[in-house]
Amino acid sequence: MTASVRIAFSAAAALLAAGLATPLPVAAQVTLGVAAPLTGPRANLGRYTRQGVDLAVAEINAAGGVLGKPLQVVYEDDQADNPNAAMNAVNRLLSQDKVQVFLGPHFSVAQMATQKTFCGKALSITGASGVPVTNNGCSTVVRIRANDNVQAKALVEYARSTLKLDRIGVISINDDFGKAGAARVIKAIEEAGLKPVRVETHNAEDKDFSAQLGRLRDAGAAMIIMWTHDNEAALIVRQAAQLGLNMKFAGSTSLSQPVFVKLAGEAGEGAISSSDFVPSNPDAMVQAFVKKYEAATKTEAELYAATYYDGAHLAAKAIAMAGGTDPLKLREAFGRLQHTGVLASYRCEANGDCNHQIYIVEVRKGQPLVRTLVKF
Repeated sequence: MTASVRIAFSAAAALLAAGLATPLPVAAQVTLGVAAPLTGPRANLGRYTRQGVDLAVAEINAAGGVLGKPLQVVYEDDQADNPNAAMNAVNRLLSQDKVQVFLGPHFSVAQMATQKTFCGKALSITGASGVPVTNNGCSTVVRIRANDNVQAKALVEYARSTLKLDRIGVISINDDFGKAGAARVIKAIEEAGLKPVRVETHNAEDKDFSAQLGRLRDAGAAMIIMWTHDNEAALIVRQAAQLGLNMKFAGSTSLSQPVFVKLAGEAGEGAISSSDFVPSNPDAMVQAFVKKYEAATKTEAELYAATYYDGAHLAAKAIAMAGGTDPLKLREAFGRLQHTGVLASYRCEANGDCNHQIYIVEVRKGQPLVRTLVKF
């Protein structure tokens, strides 16, 4: 696969992929862009993203499209947390694909790297959770997941009030996502009248975390809150188990993702995370999505699929309200738009944050289960 993966997903292909209806005739189309990790170590997340978007597009086109026209999707490869690849992907979306609205980039480091390129020229609908994403002066970005501040506050409160743990350590990946998340966790701990017993970091794709775990153990951490990615989080809990460390682990959405659950195995039992979506959630909207997603894709529903399924539906609604894809008009439409999706009932604030709730999730017998819902 080349570095540029550009797929014009036609109305016909979208409909046939989900088996929903006879394709609409090819006509002047409304085009939605997607920047997602289609290659590289996080390509599995791009696959989930694409499957969620494709399902939404099939439903949108089966219902008549957008502004009476079929919705077309163009995909570009941002390689997840690779800022240079993300810049190339967004530049291609703008200059080659000529889109004015796109989903992603999802990773905060990629989203932040690309904002100077697209702001004012196109609207980005993202699940990037780093607080600076909507606090960076970009007028044409909206976020459809809870930000790190919401997640951090919920985790610290759950640790103290429910688990009765107050000796909390922090470990994070050394990128914009990890730095911002760790800063929010530390702030939430301090606002609770405490101090983190130890703060550690690691680099992307590190394999050995024994030194950091040893220092956290020596500091007396009863819980470690992690702000890192799926693979690294799984390795951390596995190595803690191998070292015989008796610590509780919590963290961002990574600790309830399928990759984490699979790689962590028994070591992931009892892990706590803040997450916008898990397929076991009994909510009727969630279960309806899980049923149709798994029937169409033959894969387990998960966060990236649900996030960008909602994102595609939100984009279609905003385009209809704005009467086109002008980014400033789209941004204004998001300020008026109300939509109940799989992740949340969306309402967008002036800064572009549209999701104000988070679930606390615990892994039990290899399955992430909702423990409580926190709203802000």
